[in-house]
Amino acid sequence: MFCQECSEDLHALTRHPFPAEQQALALPLLFSGEEVRVLPVTAAGHYEGLLSRALLAFKDHGSITLARHLAPGLRRSLDLAVERTGDGPPGAESAGWTVVTPPPSLKSRLSRGFDPLQLLLRHALPSPGGGALPGHRQLVYAPAVLRQSTQASLRSLNPRGGRQKSRGARARRRSLAGSFEITARGAGVLRGADVLLLDDVLTSGSTLGELYRVLEAAGATVHGAAVIAAAPSPGAEDEFLLVSASPDA
Repeated sequence: MFCQECSEDLHALTRHPFPAEQQALALPLLFSGEEVRVLPVTAAGHYEGLLSRALLAFKDHGSITLARHLAPGLRRSLDLAVERTGDGPPGAESAGWTVVTPPPSLKSRLSRGFDPLQLLLRHALPSPGGGALPGHRQLVYAPAVLRQSTQASLRSLNPRGGRQKSRGARARRRSLAGSFEITARGAGVLRGADVLLLDDVLTSGSTLGELYRVLEAAGATVHGAAVIAAAPSPGAEDEFLLVSASPDA
């Protein structure tokens, strides 16, 4: 049971979402004319203390009732993420933002039996399929537009494969390359869509980077991302300036 004091503390930890892209080494670079910038990622809080324990309990220990305590922070992160794209209030020509999450691994589906991000979105958005955030265009959640590749699914079952958080940025990029595929439904939904990515924890940015690559190839335009928590990636302080200066780093 999550006590009232813990709920209030968690709310305080995620009350002020913030830009988190500068600590992630594997995020894609966006080119607009002469301007080059890193894909903007907004985090609700830092992956430490109570927030990290709550996320782990929710995802890996079956404490699904924590979704309603984590969802308000996610909603604030989504709100700022949309605001940071520079998009104004919805107009007649605006079809809305398509929210895309990484597909759960085969191992995750077998062990958890639910998709943590999908469950959180049900609590965070005004309705299960989406809804409008204050002052912004409609958010529409698009499930089943991506799937894990067969190779990635089998790799997730390998006990020697290791967890992503134990790897550096370059190792994560290599391990995730080719992990996601567009489904038949996704091919229709994503072409021409304005996309906002959503994940639980930002570390190196490798997952978001691979999502960006696959979705852009499918004809979508990815404007930014939101996460619940951001954790410093290994070597971020030493490597960020190099990555910022060189698209090939």
